Amino acid sequence: MAPDTFYRWATRALAISMMLVASACTTVPKAETPAPQFANLGLGDCCQKPERYPKGLVALAEPFAPTIGQMVAALVWRKGNLLRHESAIDAILADLRPLDIIAVSNKGRLSGHAIPGHFGHVAIYVGTESQLRRAGVWDHPAVRKHHAAIRGGALFIEADNKGVHLSTAPAALDADAIALLRPTGLGTARRRQALTGFYERVGMPFDYYFDLDTSACTFCTELVHTVLPEMRLPARRVYDRRLILPDEVVAAALRGRTGFAFVRYVRAGRDSWEMLGRDMVEQDLRAAWSTPERPPQIAALTR
Repeated sequence: MAPDTFYRWATRALAISMMLVASACTTVPKAETPAPQFANLGLGDCCQKPERYPKGLVALAEPFAPTIGQMVAALVWRKGNLLRHESAIDAILADLRPLDIIAVSNKGRLSGHAIPGHFGHVAIYVGTESQLRRAGVWDHPAVRKHHAAIRGGALFIEADNKGVHLSTAPAALDADAIALLRPTGLGTARRRQALTGFYERVGMPFDYYFDLDTSACTFCTELVHTVLPEMRLPARRVYDRRLILPDEVVAAALRGRTGFAFVRYVRAGRDSWEMLGRDMVEQDLRAAWSTPERPPQIAALTR
């Protein structure tokens, strides 16, 4: 198989695996949440047409979703540009508070081209030892078992092909851009409960079928939705599955449609990085949805 054909196929295969029509976990029917319409809010066609592959092709790929997902998650041709700039990482970490969410865009890996749009993943910042002590959860059994990892720099929790796990800053911030979102309206007791709720889910398997209506496995935005349902993340039905798109989470936060407030947008290139506001993240969201997602170019592998 020629290299360009392979990468084109692999990108399509992982995108399919992320939006399949059947779940590997037990499905429990739930009421569908209407998808909010952002097209009239200055965000162009953001999130409106996520079904970009024929349903028949999606159905054929269904049995192979975990295998495809693991295979393509390993295909990385460069680190995220933020990691080139230590000052950017320091600035982001200085900004973060426990329960903040980062939406991640990384176009240096094949999985970053899988879900339609700009952002392909979210991670939860749970905090340092001192922050967890101040929150009153450091000695909770769900946190205590991870003391060594936290002291070693594991400040985030995320759900990806490894399952639900703790991550260090270099792993979670391996990105070209991040949008920082902050939960609002949570009291001290609820914040404590949410923090322990994320730690209690460490070790859960990943849901390669991206189905909100399952409980035995989870994906990144579902993890946030499960622990913080009052944040009202926008769900939509894609290939007959309810899921939550990272782009739609950011778009909803920008317009005050969730319990998350937009804080800032950080974007990096090879030689510089910028701390930006809502105008630029809106511009990048519009651009990502203005044309169909294309497979990454082979030339990118040499950069």
